[in-house]
Amino acid sequence: MQASFSSEFSLHHDHEPIVALASSRGMGPIAVVRVSGPQCHGLLLPCLQRKGQVNEEKWPDRYLHYCHFIDPRSGEILDDPLVCFFSGPHSYTGQDSAEIYLHGSPYIIETLIGILLRQGFRPAEAGEFTRRAFLQGKMDLSAAEGVRELLAASSHQQWLAARQLTSGKLHQAIDVLREAMVDAQAWLAARIDFPDEKETSAVELHEVTSRVTRVSTAIDQLLATYNSGQVAQGGLKVALVGEPNAGKSTLLNTLLSKNRAIVSAQPGTTRDYLEESCLLEGRLLRLLDTAGLRETSCEIEQEGIKRSLELARTAELVLLLIPRDSRAEVLREQIERLEHAGIAFQLVLTKGDLPLEPSLEQSLQQLASYEAIEISCQGEQGIGALKAFMIAHVDGYVQTVEGGVCISSVRHKVALEQAQAALQRFFAAHAVGAYDELLAFELLEASEALDSIVGKIAADDILGAVFSTFCVGK
Repeated sequence: MQASFSSEFSLHHDHEPIVALASSRGMGPIAVVRVSGPQCHGLLLPCLQRKGQVNEEKWPDRYLHYCHFIDPRSGEILDDPLVCFFSGPHSYTGQDSAEIYLHGSPYIIETLIGILLRQGFRPAEAGEFTRRAFLQGKMDLSAAEGVRELLAASSHQQWLAARQLTSGKLHQAIDVLREAMVDAQAWLAARIDFPDEKETSAVELHEVTSRVTRVSTAIDQLLATYNSGQVAQGGLKVALVGEPNAGKSTLLNTLLSKNRAIVSAQPGTTRDYLEESCLLEGRLLRLLDTAGLRETSCEIEQEGIKRSLELARTAELVLLLIPRDSRAEVLREQIERLEHAGIAFQLVLTKGDLPLEPSLEQSLQQLASYEAIEISCQGEQGIGALKAFMIAHVDGYVQTVEGGVCISSVRHKVALEQAQAALQRFFAAHAVGAYDELLAFELLEASEALDSIVGKIAADDILGAVFSTFCVGK
């Protein structure tokens, strides 16, 4: 079993047979109903009647059986489904399970589940099938989180991030770190438990610190992948910034191919920000249309500008939009505003159908380092080049995910930071000559933080947070 904790869920509920619709709700040609739990086969069999065979014959596992589904109380045939049995531990949940493939009529689905509830099944909770798989040792906690992300994936990069987890790559990386920590703890334990033995008294602390240093370096390397993992899992955050009427809302609508934002010649139309997801050639982006950056006495607009800068600081890509008919002063003011806030950006010249203002042209020549992308949303001039630029930006992050182990979960990031903090306390204690027992305590803290990522140690509140976001049938 992966989890070493006392769980009311596992003790009270895990032995109960459960049922849920495992396919999408609504009208469809085929639906899948899943059952799992001890005695679930015995509860299901009275509802099944073989077509042309004797019911007493064995129902082999992993075969599709064509049969009648009947109401045991009335004998009425509800449907003619295919049924597949799985015996534990050779099943998704690790328990006895079965799947029923029936016609996708809402009436048939609801009636079938109602019959199974009368048979002794109870409705499955959100994520309960995957939670049972975790509790039965069929997968670690990070892989279970990967299943959730895999179901929600709408782009190639989200699929990559989810596959990182479901494939066990992160688990393998954490196991390597845990083994190194166990080795370091073993050296310390030898010094603590057998201080008078010649072999253990000769153990030098540098043997421990060298192992801990390698673990600390590896944790830093994992933490450095978090931004790439976030882009893969949640999409590239792109902030559209610039003065009022710079074309931010128009560009947002163009990229979305719909009129999502209000476009008006009146300055300050966008007071707050709009966020929309966008797929470009399978890459997921999160577009942020922000309030125009300018000096204003309006408190509401000032708050919008403040939020715009805050969002830009958190974005992976900032596009500074400058209309071609703007004077050079506008360009300088916008650049100074972003540079003062410590925000890197890509310059985009908008309204490409208008003539280039002479003073702006001169400033652009002087600021050769800010190579601009020119666009016009009217005829979509340059839009293809801008899309290609954003796609390349996404791919730059996603390459990290494709090339090795990557973290994309806030929970994993926090656990790694807790482990690293414990290791830093270890180094600080070692520097002042602390007792071996104190050093061992800090290593234990770091190990437990690493264990929590894969569920070796997991509290009920962590499990609840992970599995409550699953769909019911998974």
